Amino acid sequence: MPLIIKHLYQFGPFRLDPAERLLFCDGQVVPLTPRAFDMLVFLVERSGHLLEKGELMRALWPGSFVEEGNLCVTVSLLRKVLGDDRGHQKYIETVSKRGYRFVANVNQIEKMTSSPEPCLEIQDGNPQTVEAHHSRRPWRIFKTRLAWRALTVGGIFCITLLSVAHFIRVRGSVARSEKSAPFKSLAVLPFQIIGQNTKDEYVGIALSDALITKLGAMGQFITRPTSAVQKYVTTPTDSRSAGQEQAVDAVLEGRMQREGDNVRLTVQLIRVQDGLQLWADSFDEKFTDVFALEDEFSDRVARSIRLRITGEETGQVTKISTRNNDAYQSYIRGRYFWNRRTEKDLIKGLQYFREAVRLDPKFAGAHAGVADSYALLGLYGLLPPNEAFPPAEDAAKKALNLDHDLAEAHATLGFVYFYYDWNGVAAEREFRLALASNPNYAMAHSWNGQNLAAMQRFSEAVTETKLAQQQDPLSLIVSSNAGQVLSLAGKSTWAIETLNKALEIDPNFPRLHFRLGNAYEEEGMVEKAILEFEQAVRLSGGDSSYEGSLGHAYGVAGKVEKARGILDLLKKRASQQYVPAYSVALVYEGLQDRENAFRWLEKAYTDRSASMALLKVDPVLESLRSDSRFAELAGRVNF
Repeated sequence: MPLIIKHLYQFGPFRLDPAERLLFCDGQVVPLTPRAFDMLVFLVERSGHLLEKGELMRALWPGSFVEEGNLCVTVSLLRKVLGDDRGHQKYIETVSKRGYRFVANVNQIEKMTSSPEPCLEIQDGNPQTVEAHHSRRPWRIFKTRLAWRALTVGGIFCITLLSVAHFIRVRGSVARSEKSAPFKSLAVLPFQIIGQNTKDEYVGIALSDALITKLGAMGQFITRPTSAVQKYVTTPTDSRSAGQEQAVDAVLEGRMQREGDNVRLTVQLIRVQDGLQLWADSFDEKFTDVFALEDEFSDRVARSIRLRITGEETGQVTKISTRNNDAYQSYIRGRYFWNRRTEKDLIKGLQYFREAVRLDPKFAGAHAGVADSYALLGLYGLLPPNEAFPPAEDAAKKALNLDHDLAEAHATLGFVYFYYDWNGVAAEREFRLALASNPNYAMAHSWNGQNLAAMQRFSEAVTETKLAQQQDPLSLIVSSNAGQVLSLAGKSTWAIETLNKALEIDPNFPRLHFRLGNAYEEEGMVEKAILEFEQAVRLSGGDSSYEGSLGHAYGVAGKVEKARGILDLLKKRASQQYVPAYSVALVYEGLQDRENAFRWLEKAYTDRSASMALLKVDPVLESLRSDSRFAELAGRVNF
């Protein structure tokens, strides 16, 4: 029977059989997608030579227009299969901005077979056998290859189908194995910067922020927000400890090393349960500016992880709304300080956001940051509502004009409608739009929970609160809001448990003590409530809202002199700075002085005190509900 010559390639423990479309490692079949197999053959047959990206894309996707990212994803898959991602022998070299080169030593093997008899294997380095066929080799190879293709096309098709089926089956079993068990939640830690370049100070958090945004947009798993992980910039910890603290299934960590214009980024995905590495890769880039680096790198990582988890190649995951590196740096700094929530930090964050807007007026994220800053300054009574909420609304709308899908801007607009306009329906609409853009945006769920509670839709409010806590369990603000919603829903015991757990994370966060005081008072434990309100006042340095609740508790406890002392303090302060009228009304209600309580509630309506949003459900005003004046006032608050 005529002999058929087959070419095989040996490199490391691998043997590649292009004709059979099979890759073996130590004798075992290694599953590969058809596209990845084609790329491997293309690289191996031209080992040692640089293959330009364009050349590879034309060879692998002939006649089709595809993004370069598809090439990156396929290379990443090959590297994982070959073991490049585990730090073993290097097979595929990246030539930055140009292409790839197969650098391993490749040994070509010829097999001659006259089927169905066994093959006679002839290795390179056997001069006698090779020489015997040398003179007729070109024509013979052509005839035998033609015959092979003609006679076995059906067989190859079947083998290909079986290989694909085997790949799918293996992928399914691997996905169920310990090595690549799926995960439902992920924390992206700030990147460690190797070296002492002070210009790279914020690059680590910028890279993680970009990845958080893109991975969160995939919708495959819950991703902890930047606010939850930014503390690791100043207090680094090992990945498993951070993962346990963040209550996630997996942690993505990375390092950046920069030498001149060359940057190497190494990333690994760690399973928190046992520290097992689920995925790893390295990326070499040119450092033109932090934005270009972050944009390219985060997109490639998101694609690679998506392929690792789902087997699907994807296009670009999200878009970035600025190309100005300095503006982006200011934005990152603004978010850093905004998330710290103190008066000083909120003001500093606002300054950075304004600087980002000045540098790039079309930067939607920076406008959203301005909106967020004003909104919280109004909520905390650090600015009069009419000086805080209107500019917050204006900035949020500017952001949405530039990017109508920006979740943060929709959420902040909902926040303004809730706390300032007292329009629950409009607020809910914006929160839903925010969640449609980013289903894992914890603050949108949290604020919507408060809004639903104000509309007395308590079951839905509790559900939203749970979702917010699942998505950001370490957020002190999310936990604080959860305590409030649970108390309003008549679940004070649950609220107390939630708030005490949060205080274990940070016992010096005043708003947690404030909400815990509310919950204790709702349960009739006034003395415990007083202790918590006193803590909140002390830790905040004298927040008027907290002092109003403390004065109310003093009045309920019969500590009249202390309650009146709070009244005098608030009125005196009001002559020098903004004090929410609602806080003064609370103290009068605690003293059972109805006339003055209603007089100050009217002032609270006029000055748009944010707390008026909860007027209908606030349990401390229970004694006023039987008065017709309460119903008339509540009717003006549109919930």
